[in-house]
Amino acid sequence: MAAYHFREERLRMIMDMIYAQKKVIVNDLAAKFKRSPSSIRLDLDELEARGLISRTHGGAILAENIGNNFITDVNIIATRESTYAEEKQMIGKAVVNIIHDGDSIMIDGGSTTAYVARNLHRKRGLTIITCSYHLLPTLLEIPDAKIYLTGGLIHRDFQDQIGEITIDSIKRFKPDCVIMGIDGISDKHGFTTTEPAMAQIKRQMLSVCSKAMVVADSSKFDKVCLMRMSELEDVQYVVTDSNAPKKYVDLFRDLNVNLIQS
Repeated sequence: MAAYHFREERLRMIMDMIYAQKKVIVNDLAAKFKRSPSSIRLDLDELEARGLISRTHGGAILAENIGNNFITDVNIIATRESTYAEEKQMIGKAVVNIIHDGDSIMIDGGSTTAYVARNLHRKRGLTIITCSYHLLPTLLEIPDAKIYLTGGLIHRDFQDQIGEITIDSIKRFKPDCVIMGIDGISDKHGFTTTEPAMAQIKRQMLSVCSKAMVVADSSKFDKVCLMRMSELEDVQYVVTDSNAPKKYVDLFRDLNVNLIQS
């Protein structure tokens, strides 16, 4: 029950229930989470403000424009790396073509950024900052790279570091480029992710860089997750594979975002 005291975790569990049951009732949620009905109504108001649900009399349903595109969770990282592996390999190679020798790079953990990390040995004199201990063994194989690990609380499922220590560490840097994975890309909801703690880290990374790059295979397009990271126009590059929906090619061009399809 302890997890229910953390609002974002409760919001995610409510979304899980709405997605599974198609609707929820305020009184049922109040009993389940041991919160007052007024508190649950505030939770539903927040989810509606994020565009994820529609309020009904006494409860809520999934927003009409979300449909089957909502993602409530992601698989553990080892499983994710084997999914769309060929596309991620191509993305990893394409990203490195944008990076210059001597750049400072901040990179978060994830299945796609892992493929980016495997290609960074092609560049010389990099400075790399990461919150991912999953990427660390790969990065340590780059003989002339200077590597900073942020520190922080370990998120075991994502193999990243999170929390205030991580955020304070990120604030100390001003990298040339930030490279981030993402769970959902939507023309209506922007860049979203499943995990509240990781959304916080990604937003902080975005705030310190001069060039931001999102890497995601085409399966992430038209998907929506609980936590918003940013608007689509808040990054300079999106690197994906050749199967990205055509409408995003036009959309990113209109937003002056460089869409690179590997």
